[in-house]
Amino acid sequence: MVRVFCDFDGTVCETDVGREFFRKFAGAETADSIVGKYLSDTLTARESLLSQCASVKPFRREAVESFVAAHHPDSTFHAFAQFCRSRNIPLTVVSDGLDFYVSRILHSAGMGDLPWFANHAELVPAGNGFTLKVTFPYADSECTWCGNCKRNHMITSSADEDIIVYVGDGISDRCPVRYADFVFAKKQLIAYCQEANISYFRYDDFNDVQVKLRELLDRPRLKHRREAAMARREVFMQG
Repeated sequence: MVRVFCDFDGTVCETDVGREFFRKFAGAETADSIVGKYLSDTLTARESLLSQCASVKPFRREAVESFVAAHHPDSTFHAFAQFCRSRNIPLTVVSDGLDFYVSRILHSAGMGDLPWFANHAELVPAGNGFTLKVTFPYADSECTWCGNCKRNHMITSSADEDIIVYVGDGISDRCPVRYADFVFAKKQLIAYCQEANISYFRYDDFNDVQVKLRELLDRPRLKHRREAAMARREVFMQG
């Protein structure tokens, strides 16, 4: 079986919703400074989210709801999800962002039935408004880098014979692509795949992914990427 796992910020949504959220509610200078440390590997993803949430100024619930309502999935994503459904290909969204906007954006676009995983954000009363508290229900017990371990979602929901496809764009996708048989990359993820010698297909939107995936499905037989299969096996051996 072919299984597709897809990043959210910058992928399902062309916009990095999480980054824009913190620029608006924590201040652009503060948010960009924290993200800069994350991009330079000075802060882990968890540390970055904790710092950004701690920097959020008290807000009104209506302001957050209005912010989320202004964001939508890439215009080509719905057709791609329909394509996967028509081919009986499980499609899972994996985000190292926050659940409150992932859930609302998918539901408002009529795709609330898609399985998805993200870090948990809780609205905490503060004066006349709210602040955010973030927790990491899907963190890996051995790795302290990411908040939501995308690799674990991929491996635990896939059988040995399954072909794993990953679609992403940025720094939070560097780990999971090492365990994927077929990688679709854009933006920063392309540079990482080149540096790490990971084969990939370049894409601009989900129309590109759909066309190439259809071509792959028409092959007589799909093979695992040797390095990805070995990496997945190593994780199981460690467990």
